[in-house]
Amino acid sequence: MQVLVGGLTVGAVYALVALGMSLIFSISGVINLAQGGFVVLAALLAVALQGHLGLPLAADLALVIAIMVVLLAAVERVVVRPAVHRGNNERVLLVTVGLLQATGGLLLVAWGNLPYTMRPFNGTQSLHVAGASVPTQTLWVLGALVLAVLGLWWLLNRTDIGLTLRATAAKPDAARLMGVDVDRMRLISFSVSGFMAALAGVTIIPLTFAGYDTTTPYAVNGFIAAVLGGLGRLWGAVAGGLILGLLNALFGRFLSGTLAQVVAIGILILVLLVRPTGLFGASESRR
Repeated sequence: MQVLVGGLTVGAVYALVALGMSLIFSISGVINLAQGGFVVLAALLAVALQGHLGLPLAADLALVIAIMVVLLAAVERVVVRPAVHRGNNERVLLVTVGLLQATGGLLLVAWGNLPYTMRPFNGTQSLHVAGASVPTQTLWVLGALVLAVLGLWWLLNRTDIGLTLRATAAKPDAARLMGVDVDRMRLISFSVSGFMAALAGVTIIPLTFAGYDTTTPYAVNGFIAAVLGGLGRLWGAVAGGLILGLLNALFGRFLSGTLAQVVAIGILILVLLVRPTGLFGASESRR
């Protein structure tokens, strides 16, 4: 049971990373590998704001969300959009890899090479469920995933912008011919992914340590989760993240962390051999 709790907690973070990646991919065809780096940036921003300014939790979370939303919008406008206009999606992928490395370098310069954490939101309290100790912070992480899923569902199904985003995701060329500003839709998708990165980073940092060298693991696991669920399939990304977290926790109980990751990647390869579009992807990709 304890393994299940740990797996779901880590899996929820992977799901948030994968959800941001899949949203951007579904709108623009861009694979944003830098999403994992932005999760770590959000976590360290939360630590810095709370430590240096003494902000209460609500203000800390709100400020980190605002910063990440604006930052991701700026990244799309300044870095990604010119790359999209000048090259194909494969070249833009290399740009996002560069962004991931640049984010890690920025974190090293700003925070050094030490790992950081912060106090749990409700202290060290734990709940006891079926013989397992469940930290209350785990509920915050799972709640962040639920909030992101419900918020994204409301945005996509109950707002005019969401309907336009869905139309762009379904048929981008047709949407462009109908007068939809595809660049604006891509900017909105990046902003929403910034919101998800903030939720993931702020809620997971009390349970773990974050530093410049944790950007790539989050990026890799988020990408694996997105592909496992079907890249571009939003609800598949959530399922993929939770499945990956559970697999890592299960194999991590018997193997080292590195070997557990290798086994998880091996399972991903087997899944893709059977279903190249992922567990929840369409049988034939439109791209």
